[in-house]
Amino acid sequence: MYFNKSEGTSLQILLFITAVSIVSGSLTLTAFPLDGSIINIINSKASSCKVCTSNNNQRQCYNSLTLVNRTYLEFNCTKPQDFFTVEIVHQIACNLELCGLINPYIGFSDFLPFDRKFIWKIEADSQKSFQIKFANTRLNQIAPGVSCANKHTYTLRAANVLLGKFCSSGTIRSATIQSQGSFSLHLPAGQEPSSDVFLVSAVERIPTFAKISVTLQKGLLSSTLLTPNYPDSFPNAELMEWYFHIPNNYKTAIKFSIPKNPTCLKDKTYVEFRNKVTSSKDVLLRGDQPVQKQGSFSLRLKNCHMDTQRPDGLSMSLTVTAFPESQRFTSVGVLAAVNIIILIVLLVFFIVTRKKKRDLHAEESIYNPDNTNLQTRPKKPSNDESLVYSHLLQKQDGV
Repeated sequence: MYFNKSEGTSLQILLFITAVSIVSGSLTLTAFPLDGSIINIINSKASSCKVCTSNNNQRQCYNSLTLVNRTYLEFNCTKPQDFFTVEIVHQIACNLELCGLINPYIGFSDFLPFDRKFIWKIEADSQKSFQIKFANTRLNQIAPGVSCANKHTYTLRAANVLLGKFCSSGTIRSATIQSQGSFSLHLPAGQEPSSDVFLVSAVERIPTFAKISVTLQKGLLSSTLLTPNYPDSFPNAELMEWYFHIPNNYKTAIKFSIPKNPTCLKDKTYVEFRNKVTSSKDVLLRGDQPVQKQGSFSLRLKNCHMDTQRPDGLSMSLTVTAFPESQRFTSVGVLAAVNIIILIVLLVFFIVTRKKKRDLHAEESIYNPDNTNLQTRPKKPSNDESLVYSHLLQKQDGV
């Protein structure tokens, strides 16, 4: 789907109109790529199944085929979906404030039996950047090898840099890319596309090659993100930004997991935190980062000039968790609380034990009938005190 204000703010649909029929056991269709879109039909398994075209009564067959015009197609096997994948490529020139809509739901239904990839290649004006908003769905970044529950896998690139793969229902609200990039959706055979629509617009040029905006809110107060090209290296000498929208009266804990560090020839890698008031840099890239104070903030990661002849590089994940101002349930806080409880228990035990010992060694006066002096002896809790003076009572009775 494409929206262009320069053409009277009219909405045009990139629609492939197809006609499908079964002729002599083979699948045939007519495809109409419109508005400069391209269809790539690719034999992904190098099989003998081919896609054929007919032009002026001449039939030609191919392993793979790129379509830019209306074309009549026929596959010379009964189940071409077992061998072919389909790429549907759109071009968006993002020179205006509102320059495009991403909507795979429109059209393409006749390619449903095929494994499909929808690709939107986007290029901004040299003085601008472009932004994709995931307002309704919001995306969740996934690690390599992880599958999305609904089978809708999104991929985002800045030029040739892989920013990541994503599923729907997450914390990522938008992505801004400096000049050119692409956004794609992969659907396996038979999987219907969703009705999600993403807005593409031109924005002010950003100083980093990409910026990912994340919203942490009640119900989703934690997010794990991966560096570009993960698990391979972050781009050499590049700078990227993540911006975190945090609820009021919340603080943020950040933890890095760093499986790879680069060998630097020049400069150093560093992470920089910025909010409305302050900024700070850390060149150590430690696991636990300083807790961020109340409010939204940005995190910028800068790579050094690496020794590209070495196999290592900069690669890491970052987990960001927001918690209320009054809450202190960090790992350090929990450990401190446990230590305090242990000290209190030991102190109570010491006081009770000391008191018992003092009671056992306490002395009392005893009357001695043969000596006018008083004697003392340790008190025994089991003695009945009336027995100590029984002889005196008997003496008084005899008077």
